Amino acid sequence: MALTEEFREVLTLKNSPGPFISLFMPLSSSLHDVSADRTQLNSLITKAKRELTHNYTASDWSLYAREFDKFEHDPLGNADARGLVIYVGPTGSRSFKVARSLPSKVSISDKPEILPLIAARELNFSYDILLLGRDMFRLARVVDNKPELVKLPDDAPQTLQDALGSELGSRGHWQRSTGGDNGGTQYSGTGSLDTAENADRRNFFMIVDEYLFKNFSNQDHRSLILVTDAKNQGNFRKLSQNTYLNKDVQIAQVANLKEPMTDLQTLATKITGQLEKAEMETFEHKYEQAAGSKRTATDLGALMEAAVAGQIEMLFVRSGASFPGRISDQLQIDTTSVLSRDNNVYNDLAMLSLSHGGQVHVLPSEQMPIAGNAAAILRSTVTNS
Repeated sequence: MALTEEFREVLTLKNSPGPFISLFMPLSSSLHDVSADRTQLNSLITKAKRELTHNYTASDWSLYAREFDKFEHDPLGNADARGLVIYVGPTGSRSFKVARSLPSKVSISDKPEILPLIAARELNFSYDILLLGRDMFRLARVVDNKPELVKLPDDAPQTLQDALGSELGSRGHWQRSTGGDNGGTQYSGTGSLDTAENADRRNFFMIVDEYLFKNFSNQDHRSLILVTDAKNQGNFRKLSQNTYLNKDVQIAQVANLKEPMTDLQTLATKITGQLEKAEMETFEHKYEQAAGSKRTATDLGALMEAAVAGQIEMLFVRSGASFPGRISDQLQIDTTSVLSRDNNVYNDLAMLSLSHGGQVHVLPSEQMPIAGNAAAILRSTVTNS
């Protein structure tokens, strides 16, 4: 996970005085049943108050209560959200809705607990799907693995007829009939009917490619996944000038253009699985390359030093990994101060890595590049002193 705008907001928040309350909760699947969500939130806030006033006696709860009041009337979720993350400090707060359900949890620590948020964002893909036929297309959008059909404007070249209109090469020049006195198929005109139809299809594909690049890909910077039969996969890709057309994921099957929504979720699941596999292979390959050039670290001391120096290019943390304490200004693990209570050193590593422009990935054990709680790809070679 790179430094997106939402993580930049959390990093800005962490520079404020603490301690911070990190609150995680699942959301109801129905927007019409929000009372349970509101009850759950109130219960978690009560728990946070109890822990803060007991463990951090110097903290003023009224400052936190003022921040929590901001969420009293706002909708907790939306149609796509299945989880809610709230960070509250004495001088500010941030909230994030996520597409994955989250276990209910409250923690109070020196810094906002961002590892669960990163894990909830991990391997959530957003991309466009081009459902392409011989003479028409449909466009779908997938956001955080959830697909929906895009309603295109009336002037979109959704069919060959829409795209070419009077420029159809075969219009008015060819007639075809089956049967007659001698049976079989008869043509009138000159040249090849198939040649004219192929030219029309080529022009249609070029218009579709240009339209999608101009109005979608180049504006939203989303990967475009092509779904069409094997022949048109090759033909469209030969013509395409769209730099966002995904080269690695190719779904060679006849696209359902009449009732696309009936297949869309199955299709999105298939594509997302391929994207996830490709990303895991990329992580593994990058780590192996870095290890070969001595640009990796797994020891906690080496990881802390690299994180503080801004040398972590990519940090991998095992989901659920925890090491009590906080990284002090003296590059030591503080386990005795009040601020170190319930703080997670791996969380500090993640924040430092992101603040220096590195990437952080929270992965289950089986997807970690090595066995262990954390590993990093470094920006420069490790030298033995």
